[in-house]
Amino acid sequence: MQSKFLAKIFGDRVDPRLRLEKIFGEKSTAAGPPPSARAWAVATLELAGIDPAVAEVRAIKCLLDAEPRLTLRPAGYLVKVARTG
Repeated sequence: MQSKFLAKIFGDRVDPRLRLEKIFGEKSTAAGPPPSARAWAVATLELAGIDPAVAEVRAIKCLLDAEPRLTLRPAGYLVKVARTG
């Protein structure tokens, strides 16, 4: 897996579900991220009062600030998942 440092410089080329599995310690489902990652993202955004459907960039920043191990691509993926379901 590409290091977080290289991902920040050259762009993250790793499947976001794999990074989320490593961070949250749970396997991804066939249809999305690990259930604990999705639940964490939804709860974090609700606590911050951010609607990911309306403020996608603010939602991504919120998740990046809340979990320093996230990179941009997995954070964006979590926001997309939180927005749709």
